Amino acid sequence: MVEKRVLIVDDVITAGTAIRESFDLLTKIKATPVGVSIALDRAEKRSLEDPLSAVQAVARDLAIPVVSIVALPQLQEYLRQSPDYDESVLKLVSDYRSQYGV
Repeated sequence: MVEKRVLIVDDVITAGTAIRESFDLLTKIKATPVGVSIALDRAEKRSLEDPLSAVQAVARDLAIPVVSIVALPQLQEYLRQSPDYDESVLKLVSDYRSQYGV
């Protein structure tokens, strides 16, 4: 992978630890991480004391773009409009976002 440009792919970012470890391993073998793609951006704070989301912190700290396929607000909108889910599911997701979201 020497001198290769690499996109890091993950399902979600919780604290960003796995992404940071991947970034470090890639740079050690002289590959160039060019960005991160995640399936779902839960828009979570890294910690209750930190106002940044884990996605924002990874983008800032590693100086690479982080893009998601779906973000939690999009999921909430889908749940709002979908006849397949009742209000209790949307409430659970909304409560989660209120407590942990940025």
